[in-house]
Amino acid sequence: MIYSVQYMRAIAAFLVVVHHAALKGKQYGDAPLSWFHIGGVGVDLFFIISGYIMCHTVAQKRISPISFIQARIRRIIPIYWLLTSFALVIYFIMPDKVNSSGGSTNILASYLLFPTEDKYLINNGWTLSFEFFFYFIFCTCLSLVPPKRYLFPALILVALAGLGLISASKNEVLAFITSPFLLEFAFGIFAYLSLANASIKHRALGVSLIFFACTMIILVNQNHDYLPRVAAYGLPALLFFVGMLSLEPVFQKHREQSAWKILKACGDSSYSLYLFHPFALVICSIILSKFGLAEHGYVFIAALTGLSVVSGHLCYVLLEQPMAKAIKAMHHAPKTDRRAFFSKI
Repeated sequence: MIYSVQYMRAIAAFLVVVHHAALKGKQYGDAPLSWFHIGGVGVDLFFIISGYIMCHTVAQKRISPISFIQARIRRIIPIYWLLTSFALVIYFIMPDKVNSSGGSTNILASYLLFPTEDKYLINNGWTLSFEFFFYFIFCTCLSLVPPKRYLFPALILVALAGLGLISASKNEVLAFITSPFLLEFAFGIFAYLSLANASIKHRALGVSLIFFACTMIILVNQNHDYLPRVAAYGLPALLFFVGMLSLEPVFQKHREQSAWKILKACGDSSYSLYLFHPFALVICSIILSKFGLAEHGYVFIAALTGLSVVSGHLCYVLLEQPMAKAIKAMHHAPKTDRRAFFSKI
């Protein structure tokens, strides 16, 4: 396990939650975090992590493209579909509570993760569309030997993003497959190619890169409208990523300390938190506002954030983990046992 990556997953998810909690604060009160514009950097960090981890996952392994995609589907889709179905029920009963910020909701695209100008039932799902597009590109090169199996997907991603910068297509699908976001997956791959076999056990380097990345993010927060997303968020996120990796020996040494255990647990549950926190924010906002807490802006947002983190971890423990174990057991079971399992449903 790469502890620095787990910690970064926790940090990325937390930033996204704070960003959305700030929007709820604006909806219910006086927008105390109206100055906070950088929560979205969590998404950029997630994309970089994904590029790196996919390389790490297939390193020293022979895996077919189909097996790779199946593994990613088993990891991502079940809990996403379950929560999307929950959102669909809410949408039919209380449509104003789903995508309350406005815009049309596309039910079919929500399940298929097809790029659309409409919103998904779980609007965060747009990032999963990019994840699976990246997986598709990545798996097409798995038959190659390292480092080509990593380098070629990165070059394809860079070429597509470059094409998007040149053409700037207004077609939704073309804009999606040439999005600048693809560069961030390439950042993760290039980080793997540069660092996987290198010695980066330099505490001073790690701290310096993290400090520099945070400084860049603070500056971006004050001037967030002046730079392209990948430059404003992607590059600082890459520096932060490399800095955290540089501190991996430190994290390994102190991993048994309580604070780091909590951060790791949050990293483990980061996917559930990412998917479930919109539900938590809606429910908690309604409840907290009835108690008058919406009038106390920072307390309101802190409570929303804390309750979202707790509910996200509960979703991980009660839903994501059991589902993952059941799917894994069914996948490894003999075909006769699978037929018996489905015959009982």
